[in-house]
Amino acid sequence: MKKSLLLLAGVMGLGSLNAQTTEEQSVKFRDNWSIGVNGGIVTPLTHSAFFKNARATMGIDLNKQLSPVYGLTFENMWSINAFESNAAFDASNLMLLHRINLNNVFCRYKGKPSLFEVEALAGFGWLHVNDAYWTDEGEKDGNWITSKAGLNFNFNIGEKKAWTIAVKPAITWTMTQFGLDHINFNANQAAWEITAGIVYHFKNSSGKHYYTNGCNHAEQIAALNATISSMEAEAAGKDRALQNAQNTINDLQKELNDCKNKKVQPVQTQAVAENEYVVIFRQSSSKVDALQMPNIDRLANYLKENSGAKVTISGYASPEGNADFNQKLSEKRAEAVKKILVDKYGINADRITTEGKGVGSIFAEPTYNRASICVTK
Repeated sequence: MKKSLLLLAGVMGLGSLNAQTTEEQSVKFRDNWSIGVNGGIVTPLTHSAFFKNARATMGIDLNKQLSPVYGLTFENMWSINAFESNAAFDASNLMLLHRINLNNVFCRYKGKPSLFEVEALAGFGWLHVNDAYWTDEGEKDGNWITSKAGLNFNFNIGEKKAWTIAVKPAITWTMTQFGLDHINFNANQAAWEITAGIVYHFKNSSGKHYYTNGCNHAEQIAALNATISSMEAEAAGKDRALQNAQNTINDLQKELNDCKNKKVQPVQTQAVAENEYVVIFRQSSSKVDALQMPNIDRLANYLKENSGAKVTISGYASPEGNADFNQKLSEKRAEAVKKILVDKYGINADRITTEGKGVGSIFAEPTYNRASICVTK
């Protein structure tokens, strides 16, 4: 039994280490808390009939999830008629338990709990028994060190996974007995504890009821996949519109190439210099299209190869809409390009300056002025 507990402690340590090295922890202290109520039976482990000697037990627990793998539980269980006493609840067992989510140990956390999960748990506590034994002075309460090991079979329910129904088989030991001055695991001083409970997970600062952190790559990937699926479904019904957009982009790219080859150019159709990079947007949008990413990629490569270089990103809008809207839209377009340079390519934000120019006149065709002009220096 001692070897089993040491092995379980080792698994807990490895699970905690794995969580720390694979997840970027930036959660707040008030995040990832839950509370539960339990009820069931407790019956001696040996030398007794299982159901004939079973007694009712109930309790509450307060849980803190520290990582997708590791969590702590503060549990207090009260037993009824487990001992001969005059109290309604004659035994109280207060414990601190360590929990290891076996699903997330063997299968990386996907950013949201599965419908069914298994947890291993173990810990120590304090057992207080009313009227535990007789002395010359009368009945005395008893206090002992206890230990517990078991499993939680969790069913995470609801669309938001705010609730968990759990079945919790476990074994508890009274570590110190009458007449002994040392701690030991003795099957004759142990009991089965079979309970079931329901747990409510409080809402986190992220708005979720389950474990989250500040930078959860699994959630970002899932969100990106959902966005891609939505775009593919939309594109399937809009092939003609997509082809027209492609033709417009090809014409725009050709005009940009012609501008680069001109030595002298009027103000309205000035050439794009070698240190300028142009990103075109759709009408009323500040989202960078995938087909514009090569221009940003070229700019990022230039900044990486020239560590001392800086860039000024000027956002423009076409004449549609009022002046306030166009001004804000031009600022958002400049910021959108900066965000990609910082987040995707790791360019230091201090090297990037953004500004919104409102309605632009860079190109003769008004629709082409839905752009961000990136000038390096």
